[in-house]
Amino acid sequence: MSVHTKQKVDINDLQQTLSDALGPSYRVTVASDSALKVGRTGVIPARVQMSNSDGATVFKVRTTGLIVSRLIQVCAINPRVRKALKETFPAPSPD
Repeated sequence: MSVHTKQKVDINDLQQTLSDALGPSYRVTVASDSALKVGRTGVIPARVQMSNSDGATVFKVRTTGLIVSRLIQVCAINPRVRKALKETFPAPSPD
């Protein structure tokens, strides 16, 4: 599932915003110029991939790791990350 926003977002701003929104029980680290790792202690982190184009950004929250880790991510981590993204970055208005 993708989350769209009407603004261009920098990876460092994304890291800080998600860290603030998710709280201290989540670790948010930069994986590359266009990706973050988001997880909790003891769980393989999910990956947030972002792409900027035309002054907008698309975020994709992906599962990683073995099946058990992916199940934890799908049930606990990914929904919370998507919710934080939607609440923090406004969606583009339909034209």
